[in-house]
Amino acid sequence: SHFYKIDGKYYITSTNWDPVCYQVCARADKPYGPYAITTISAEENLGIGTGWRLPYSEKEKKFLVVPPPDNYVGCVTLHQGGIVQTQSGEWWGFSMMDYNSVGRLLCLSPVTWENDWPYFGLHSNLTRTPRTWIKPKTGFTSEPKAPYERSDDFSEPKLKPIWQWNHVPVNKKWSLTERKGYLCLNSLPAENFWFARNTLTQRAIGPESIATTELEFDKLKAGDVAGLALLNYPFAWIGIKRNKNDFEIQQFDQRTNKIERVKTDEKKIWLRAECNFDTEIAKFSYSIDGKTFFPLGENFIMAFQLKTFQGVRFALFNYNENGVEGGVAAFNSFDLYEPRPNGLTKPIPYNNIITITNLADSTVLVNWKNFLRPVPPENELAKSKASYFRIIDKGNGRIALQSELDGGFVTVKDNGRMSEVRIENDNSGDATTFQWIDMLKDDLMLLSLKTNRYLFVDPKAGSLCSADSRGTTPDRKDGTCFTWTIIGK
Repeated sequence: SHFYKIDGKYYITSTNWDPVCYQVCARADKPYGPYAITTISAEENLGIGTGWRLPYSEKEKKFLVVPPPDNYVGCVTLHQGGIVQTQSGEWWGFSMMDYNSVGRLLCLSPVTWENDWPYFGLHSNLTRTPRTWIKPKTGFTSEPKAPYERSDDFSEPKLKPIWQWNHVPVNKKWSLTERKGYLCLNSLPAENFWFARNTLTQRAIGPESIATTELEFDKLKAGDVAGLALLNYPFAWIGIKRNKNDFEIQQFDQRTNKIERVKTDEKKIWLRAECNFDTEIAKFSYSIDGKTFFPLGENFIMAFQLKTFQGVRFALFNYNENGVEGGVAAFNSFDLYEPRPNGLTKPIPYNNIITITNLADSTVLVNWKNFLRPVPPENELAKSKASYFRIIDKGNGRIALQSELDGGFVTVKDNGRMSEVRIENDNSGDATTFQWIDMLKDDLMLLSLKTNRYLFVDPKAGSLCSADSRGTTPDRKDGTCFTWTIIGK
């Protein structure tokens, strides 16, 4: 909870979680109450549903992870946050989402004050947060940059700020100076990876990230297990096991309790974990030359759970299964590659002609008698200029849709109800302005600045378009999400 005194009143923000997570606010004239309570953020899932889960009551070592339910929100929604005022006087809300196996993610929401309540969201669409909006006005400017360097060649005398120890480290049992350019981990006794000391971790990053580490293992001793892990519950790893007389490349999955083994005579290896947080599937592989990688083990299901709350973390480790202190694992590098650093984002097609298709039923939006209407793709209008719209740049990621049929603009009238989305000649003000919201999976939502609600095509009614939807559902097939195709200039 967060406690504030604002303009002489006392506010407490907190979260309710049963049956789904939502955020409430209590307000009083005195700190001891009595308090009035209202909901300030609810049901905002940003088009994301519940993924794989380990049930809260699941007994240890059973790991009966539950597959994603159909179109279910649960505790994905924004919750557990507070409010802050910027130097310019704007109010913003901060909260987080249980964003499945990648862990909890920070969310920023514009705050609208109404009747002395700080609602997350915009006027006429309170409690719902747009996925894309104007940045806060803080009075400061800075160049966009990544806050951390995730890859590391271990050439510096100190660890980079991105790294965190899983336990309080035994400082005499790890070093960056024992071998210059290497992270050296001396093994300590542990029953398994879960209990291993001096495990060095960093948070995984979505929607995809691929971690690769180069490991020299000739100094391992019998019983040592060293490598690259996905720290979670259940966990999985790929690494080297030193037996009495030989070495094995092993991949272990705690959920299935399966170990895959490959004998090796090498003394250096590259280990890789490929994580897709859209599908929540990870794959492990190894290489003896750093170029050609061989898969090892089955696909690993990455599940979110409430035992650690933290989501998946990449981890470098070395422990000894024989109950003694063992040898040294020398990690020469850790490389973190993001295949989709912006998700599946495509640039806004300014000044291009596009067609717009409803993700729910594949209908195409057309200019029909100066109404915006969905028609089946085989309809003649869907194949004509009536379906062509030019994207006009209105600044700050906001656009107007200009019909190629008659030059008019998609215009939201009155409250944006069904039949109140027209094609008109005047391109001025909020009525023709939409916030382009990329949903990161080759789809988009269009938020009307007239209603602060979304363009909507009812997939069950075949009716005219409206601009009155409060938000989307996890499957994005409710009529608010669209795909688009460039036709030409």
